[in-house]
Amino acid sequence: MSLIAAYLKGLEDALSPPLRAILWRVLGLGLVLSVLLIVAAYQALGFAPSTGWGWLDEVIRVLGGILTGVGLAFFFPVIMTTLQSLFLDEAAAKVAKRDYPGDPPGRDIGFAEGLASGLRFLVVAVVLNILALPLQLVGLLLPIVNILVFLVLNGYLVGREYFEQVAMRHASAAEAARLRRSNRMLAFSAGLLGTALMVVPIVNLIAPLVTVAAMLHLERGVRLGRAGG
Repeated sequence: MSLIAAYLKGLEDALSPPLRAILWRVLGLGLVLSVLLIVAAYQALGFAPSTGWGWLDEVIRVLGGILTGVGLAFFFPVIMTTLQSLFLDEAAAKVAKRDYPGDPPGRDIGFAEGLASGLRFLVVAVVLNILALPLQLVGLLLPIVNILVFLVLNGYLVGREYFEQVAMRHASAAEAARLRRSNRMLAFSAGLLGTALMVVPIVNLIAPLVTVAAMLHLERGVRLGRAGG
């Protein structure tokens, strides 16, 4: 399956009832978390030094809550993306069951294995961001450099994380990493497209689900092709 075909299929999967259920669950959690953050910010402002005028203190608290809400409106897609990452394995399982019912079911990734994989990913992300810092400083003068660094860096990270996430359903973490490395350009290209979707307003709300579904289709093609070879 080609990259574009995989993402079109991934979009279809993301809008299907099984994955829509995950999306609604994440949306609900995101809204609850946002409300709690606004309330917490409003309450925290109550501990700020008093101006001596009760009405002014109350105005500051209200404005603080409003500003927090406005800030969360901008960061809500980030909250959604973060929450969806908690359900990627469940989403991959639903896509596999829906689109490939005749295939052997993949295993659920245990908490310990998932945590270890997440920590490895975090270390790689931190190291790469540190190495990219000089280019990001150059980007202060040449914004196009920052855009390219963002796309390349996150394209690699998304491709690595999502490909290995779905590959681990049929292999160990080490085997999934080897499969990804042997298909690094495919994983990177898929990660690049996924990164682009994650910065498009509205689309970014479902981009992680689209990306994990597309990556499952690509990984399956690679894995079965390798087995057939």
